[in-house]
Amino acid sequence: MPSPAQRPLPDQVHLPSGTVVRLSDAAARAEAATLFGAPGGRGGDERASVGRCARDVQVLAGPSVLTDARGAPLDPLGLPLADAHVLRALLASAGVVPEEPGAYTCENCGAPFEVAPSQLLEIGPFTDGELDDPELDRPFDFGALHPIPALRVGRAVCRGVRFAERTVEEAMPLLRLPGEGALRITPSLVVAMGIAALGRERRAKVIADALAAAPDEAWAAIVDLYHEARYPARLVAVHRCQGCGARNDLDVPLERELARAPLRAPEAGADDPEEPGAPAGRAGAFPDLDAFEARVRAAAERIYAARGVRNIDLFIDAGVPACDDGGEPLLGCYTPGTPADELGIARPPEIRIFYRTFRSEARADPGFDVDAEIAETIDHEVTHHLHHLAGSDPLDDEEHAQIEREELRRIGHAEAARRARRGALSDLAGFARATWPAWVIAAVGTALAWCEGGR
Repeated sequence: MPSPAQRPLPDQVHLPSGTVVRLSDAAARAEAATLFGAPGGRGGDERASVGRCARDVQVLAGPSVLTDARGAPLDPLGLPLADAHVLRALLASAGVVPEEPGAYTCENCGAPFEVAPSQLLEIGPFTDGELDDPELDRPFDFGALHPIPALRVGRAVCRGVRFAERTVEEAMPLLRLPGEGALRITPSLVVAMGIAALGRERRAKVIADALAAAPDEAWAAIVDLYHEARYPARLVAVHRCQGCGARNDLDVPLERELARAPLRAPEAGADDPEEPGAPAGRAGAFPDLDAFEARVRAAAERIYAARGVRNIDLFIDAGVPACDDGGEPLLGCYTPGTPADELGIARPPEIRIFYRTFRSEARADPGFDVDAEIAETIDHEVTHHLHHLAGSDPLDDEEHAQIEREELRRIGHAEAARRARRGALSDLAGFARATWPAWVIAAVGTALAWCEGGR
């Protein structure tokens, strides 16, 4: 695949609202050069004070950059925010606007890596008009009161927030905020965010005061809902860890107008963030390794007896969890046994349970039922064992088919077909390069035989 600097902007883009627009790569790069180039360029003096989101919009507003499907000029200020953020992602993906690599750690093994997420964005569904997935392309429900952790609004306690749709122009006070510095919640910012109601409260001034004093978990939930409303679910880059193979999902574009960070710095003497291996919070302490192993072995004893199996080794793995072919860390896995080798050593079948995956799931979901998940995982792996003994594992086939379906949803059917064709052509070219001497010899032999036959 070409690098972002080499890949031009797509000529035509389908946006989440259903609008189809056209982009000019040359015009966009010319406009970006004046905004992101040397300080002497137009807008250079404002670079430190104007937010990145607003500057991306300025690129889209440049002469001849954005037009409708018929080629008429289109003002990006009138677009819904979700449409504009898709276009921002495409600008970064094609290298039209700069995106510095972010520093991350693998969520599974903790290995550090750096990447510019937009470089990994799958743009096929936007260019091919495949925005019909019931989950990835589900529109945000602006009419609903979305649940959030409790916070005080005036004299009431609120547990829900309602958002309204916003155009780029309406959200510009928020988009223009610089990416650094403390965020000050004002009534105009509340309006720009599109917070229509906090519980029953609709007054922007009261909502602003409530948000300024909101607990960290309530603010984080509101920011997550804001991102869900303004950034389509397809604006995610997938990085596969080179060490463990885990899938790490990253935000695209990397720079967004609202950060998930707390509004206020932690007070002196506040507890440090939870370290790896510390007990889970709201759901109670997660069992330590010894207690977890005892619960796993007790569940396995019951399930082995109920399923009529025995002689399956059970191993509780506290190391880096293995991942499936889609990059998801496994709760458990099954390995068939092997017959005796030349030394007479046979290996029994094994079920392996990954402690760290269970712990991560429990931290992410306060309602995670550890014992129920242990039992379901062991039973699932026993099913793999019985299928293996029968000579066919339809469960394994279905799991691989599901991974392939998920990948197809992400990259799009048309793009998958293009990659398959490129792969076939590449294989054919490689075959020709590797076997051309044999084909030359065969051709020469055929020509000589034909000459001999003609005498």
